[in-house]
Amino acid sequence: MKKTSLTRRAFLFAAASAGAAASLGCPPSRKTAVVYRRSCKGLHASNAAKKHSANRIYATVTAATQDVAHPGDNAKVVSLVMSKSKFDRLFKGGRLIVDLRHI
Repeated sequence: MKKTSLTRRAFLFAAASAGAAASLGCPPSRKTAVVYRRSCKGLHASNAAKKHSANRIYATVTAATQDVAHPGDNAKVVSLVMSKSKFDRLFKGGRLIVDLRHI
């Protein structure tokens, strides 16, 4: 086999650079909205924290950071994209937190 000059490290660097340039250069669509949720993925978490994180979405990162299941909850906050119409339906009336179990 012929050996190429492109190493794995060079490929990963080029792919990450292209992804960052694409995401920074493109403004978000007006038809989408950013929402936040807490994630226990890859963490040791209690069942309460897992259920709390799985069922709640937040309109702001501050609301997501402050709404913990219990004092030892170490779930991280992640962002998601959803359609603007769904965002408006879920967060109508200025709501900041939506519990998906009670929709």
